[in-house]
Amino acid sequence: MWIRLLLYACVLPPIAVALGFTRRSHATAAIVIGVAASAVAWLWPRARRAVAACYARTRVLRVADAVLFNLSVMLLAGEATLSVASRVSNHPLLTSQNAGTQALIEKERQQLLAFYGANGLNARSYNDTAWSQDPGDTFRIVALGDSFAFGVVGYEKNVLTLLESDLSRRLGRPVEVANLGLPSMQPKEYLQILLDDGLALHPDLILLCLYTGNDFQPPGKASLLDASNWRVVGFASRLARYLAEREFRASTAQPAGAPTAGASASAFTEEGYLRIVEPYVTLLRRERPPKVERAMRETLALADEIIARARPTPVAIAVLPSEFQVSPPLRERVLSRVKLAEADLDLERPARETRAYFEPKGIPVIDLLPAFAAAEAEESTYALRNSHWNERGNAVAASQLADALEPRVRELARPEPRSKPGLPAK
Repeated sequence: MWIRLLLYACVLPPIAVALGFTRRSHATAAIVIGVAASAVAWLWPRARRAVAACYARTRVLRVADAVLFNLSVMLLAGEATLSVASRVSNHPLLTSQNAGTQALIEKERQQLLAFYGANGLNARSYNDTAWSQDPGDTFRIVALGDSFAFGVVGYEKNVLTLLESDLSRRLGRPVEVANLGLPSMQPKEYLQILLDDGLALHPDLILLCLYTGNDFQPPGKASLLDASNWRVVGFASRLARYLAEREFRASTAQPAGAPTAGASASAFTEEGYLRIVEPYVTLLRRERPPKVERAMRETLALADEIIARARPTPVAIAVLPSEFQVSPPLRERVLSRVKLAEADLDLERPARETRAYFEPKGIPVIDLLPAFAAAEAEESTYALRNSHWNERGNAVAASQLADALEPRVRELARPEPRSKPGLPAK
């Protein structure tokens, strides 16, 4: 009985969080109180006898105990089974669930849909046209990224749209770059987007874009104090969404024409923009704080997990520079605010560390910093006080990515058409 009470104390609070009855902080307190109360009651003989007598006389209590015990055992057994299954399969239904990450992704989708409207985005709220059910002999690249991938210059001038056209022209065959970029995302969201949408597209290559501005900040953790993060809950909810959206996709059509998202870029005030850029400095310091070193390691580990989940599909990583790295005038203004000198910085460090981590594993890393530094010396590549690329910056990035990816795409491209049925289940 005491083992059962301990089990309920650990299992019921997270379920209450998932159902919206309480918060995670309350769940922590409930678990601590439940475990402590069970331990004290077990050590107190009179309490043991009182609980046993109450249990023996009350049928409702015995029924509730049987129901709760079987539910708890089923949840733990399902969690263990799905955990083992996820180690041998990359199927999206088997992935671990991060309620916070998924909530952020869905919130961003709803905001984009409200801002741009149904005609400005594709059916999954990405800044792209509809993805074909059967790509035939098209070489498909899935691109993961944040607002740099989503773009602020309009669909036709977006880096990934230009990359798609450039690679198609160079190879003399269709190349499709599926833009799965969403604003405000970080590597933990890239992983979730890959599992939810990217793998279902059956790509030939995955392009992971890491922005040195904020992609190397500490990622959030999925808390088991929220049962929404449990694998068994994630499996059930994903399966339900999959069945519901199969019918939805069969009854809806993609609006004709190209998306209109990202058609303009808003400028911040000078002071506001400097405050945005200022946190980027710590990543580039020669002597970095321990928390920044830890964040760098965690980001590389997340990228490693993306690569593992993508297998056997190959992955290429692009490291995108911030304007702070390529613009000496901006760098001078920011450094004066944080009381640092140019000599205190190592501008190439993030890309160098990323390359040192992945290239021994056979993962190509594309560093866009040299090309942008050279281009910025001639004409601006970033929107005015916005941190994102302008049209020229998107063109520079697309050209560099095409140069770097062309040999790999030629190597992977197959001459025979093939069918890849299915679109993202979510």
